[in-house]
Order: sequence, then structure tokens, then C-alpha cells
Amino acid sequence: MKYIALSGAVCAGKTTLLGRLMDALGERAAAHEERPQDNPFIRDYYADARRWSFHAQAAFLSLYFEKPDWTRRDREFFFFDRCLIENLVIARYRLLEGELTNDEYAVLERIARGMEALMPPIDRYIYLRCPAETLAERLRTRGLDYEGELGLRYAERLKALYDDWAQTLPREKTLVLDDGGWTLQDVLGFIDA
Repeated sequence: MKYIALSGAVCAGKTTLLGRLMDALGERAAAHEERPQDNPFIRDYYADARRWSFHAQAAFLSLYFEKPDWTRRDREFFFFDRCLIENLVIARYRLLEGELTNDEYAVLERIARGMEALMPPIDRYIYLRCPAETLAERLRTRGLDYEGELGLRYAERLKALYDDWAQTLPREKTLVLDDGGWTLQDVLGFIDA
């Protein structure tokens, strides 16, 4: 089985791409989809970020083990709609915003690295790169009421952290997709190689 991470900032198009890939591959693929609504602290976090940031970030990590479908071996492809270690990009944003302390970030990093060691290694990364203005517009229109206050500043800062993180990915295993500049066939060819 090949493990493929769909990566990128919030609203870069990961879930949309995942849906298209699952439709195209059918029974050949399975996936772990990040669902913020499954995080029991998400609303608390948006109401009081400093109080609930650590809880929300730890809960996102725990969701990878809620129903560990990635342990299945009956498919050719398994997609992560955000790989586990990518959660540290968002945690770093929270640290820089003063919503996490250095100690809280260090604990989250230890937990994430330990969990990563228990999971299968990623065979391919697909990084969706998107302009900050587009991210902010998608955030505004996607309809999650608790995200109502996020805007261009958030999108710009998160995008910069993601772009830096993407530079650490192994080049031979990574396909970078610029918003609107690719086809589904490009992606299918990359993951099937």
C-alpha cells in the first residue's frame, strides 16, 4: 500500500482533492479525512484561543488513532487529508501567536514525533500551494461559524509557515500543486509512479 499525504494550509483544497481522488480510485483507495468538527475543543478554542489551544492541538493528534484506517492493507492507496506531523505547522502558528507556550509546543512535538514513529511512512506528499488571498476568501465562504474571525493576516502567516515546512519534504517524493495549475491526471500519474 502506498501512503500519500495531501498537505497544505487550511482551505488550500486538500479535502476537495481527496474527494476527487477517492471518486477516481474507488475501491483501490481509503483515507483519513481531517474533520475539525470531530475535535471536542474546536469551539472552545475559537472562543478562547489561549486557554484551549493546547487541548485542541492534542485532540487533532488523537483523531489519527480514533479509527486507524491507515492500518488496513486491503487497498492500493491510503490518503491522509493532512499528515500527522503537519499538525506541528499549525501548532507553530499557535506558538508564534502566543496561544501556546514553548513548553506546550515542546510537549505537542514530542507526542507528534512519537505517534509518527507508530504510523506508516509517507510514500508521496502532495503539497497544495495557494495564494493567501484565496485561502482567506475560502475561509470566509466555507461556512464554519467558528472560523468567522479568520482573515487575510491569518492566511498570510499560516501560508508562510506551510511554505517553509514544504521545503523540508523530500523532493523526490513531493508534488507541489499551485492553485489551479494542475489536473487530476497529473496527481494520479504521480501517485501511481
